[in-house]
Amino acid sequence: MFSKKMNRNRAVVTGGSIAGKLAARVLSEFFKEVIVIEKDQKNDSIINRNGVPQGEQGHVLLKSGEEIIEELFPGILQELSLHGAKKTDFAGDLLWSHHGTQKIRFASNVIISQQSRPLLEWQIQQRLEKIPNVYFRFGCRVQNLLFDNDEINRIIFKEADGSVTELLADLVIDASGAAALHNQWLRESGHGIPPKTEVKVNLFYASMVYKELSHSSMDWHSLLAYPNPPEIDRGGMISPIEGNRMLVTLIGYGSKEVPKDLDSFKEYAEKLEQPEFYKAIENALPLSEEIQVYRFPALRRYHFEKLKDTPSGLLVIGDAFCRIDPVFAQGMSLAAMEAKALRDLLRKRLNKKQFTNSYYNNVSRIIDIPWLIALTEDFRFRTTSGRKLIVLPILQWYVKKVVAACSHDESVYSQFIQVLHLKAHPLSLARPGILAKVLKTSVLTKSQTQNN
Repeated sequence: MFSKKMNRNRAVVTGGSIAGKLAARVLSEFFKEVIVIEKDQKNDSIINRNGVPQGEQGHVLLKSGEEIIEELFPGILQELSLHGAKKTDFAGDLLWSHHGTQKIRFASNVIISQQSRPLLEWQIQQRLEKIPNVYFRFGCRVQNLLFDNDEINRIIFKEADGSVTELLADLVIDASGAAALHNQWLRESGHGIPPKTEVKVNLFYASMVYKELSHSSMDWHSLLAYPNPPEIDRGGMISPIEGNRMLVTLIGYGSKEVPKDLDSFKEYAEKLEQPEFYKAIENALPLSEEIQVYRFPALRRYHFEKLKDTPSGLLVIGDAFCRIDPVFAQGMSLAAMEAKALRDLLRKRLNKKQFTNSYYNNVSRIIDIPWLIALTEDFRFRTTSGRKLIVLPILQWYVKKVVAACSHDESVYSQFIQVLHLKAHPLSLARPGILAKVLKTSVLTKSQTQNN
């Protein structure tokens, strides 16, 4: 029924998101021609695309994602630095209050590049345009996919001038983000739609850019005030971006109180558990003319690995596959990890059916850990709704003990950082040495509480 090997003439990527761009870079190694179909017009400068409503909010590229992107585009981190991106030590330069405690600060040697989402995306775009077999079709919208004997065969899209084009395609990658175009294609072709898991969090982001902060004595480069649920459901972050600017972002779970002007922005910040946050902006004037607000209603994950009749040659990547709470900054790095999984499978030269099934199984396993991390934290909020894992209370109890230990123990915090950056499995936080330190902290804290 299926060919012995997959033809590698043309691959099409729908969506020029970071996930789509990384997929295109990988595909360029294996296909004669790679076409990226993007509904937005081309950006000739570093500005946010209309199709990325979250683009002006705070973004962090985790170390795992950073390393993969540097591998795909050697030297890109240096290029980002030349455009003003800042290198910071994740533990030494970050002031982080978390669940009522403040992380110990030390030189962790986990150095990350901090920049705006538009700069990162623009820099990747510049590198892609230098690859001779990668072509972009801007201002175009995909209308349908056509299948032959359950294998991807053609893609139909509308050009910027309104004309309709039909292309042969050996492989199609859906990187359409939250739009998740695959549901429409699968429904119209008579295939089954993958089951999905959804957890509602009703999260909002509100951001403004500042040239200078008002707190002159601050000794940190970045600040993260994570909520302390269930009592406190608001938080925020301050991070450096290119142009010697600071991006200030407020967040709230299950809250209808969204800052709408500078006064309400400051009032919201003043109520955070971390007083340094408000001090930093109390007397500062933002460069932004208005507050950029983004709402994230729910985490969503499609289970392609459970579909029995997945059409061959249609792969889904990035937010179109799984949207995780952006507070944990996993999205871009997950897209990078998925692109790496795609690359590893293409090197095996499987037939199209084997390749498609293996991809979904592998990516689902990649998603499992970040998904678990997000659920463990998000279900601490009273307003979160969805199906809970049976082991969740145990995980929440232990993670809170780990967080408490990170306030004074460098070794525990170092391992916690590796897990957060998706470079170590969460089970590593239960190794005997780490476990002993975490439980010791718990006993000491309990004893101090009783004495007081």
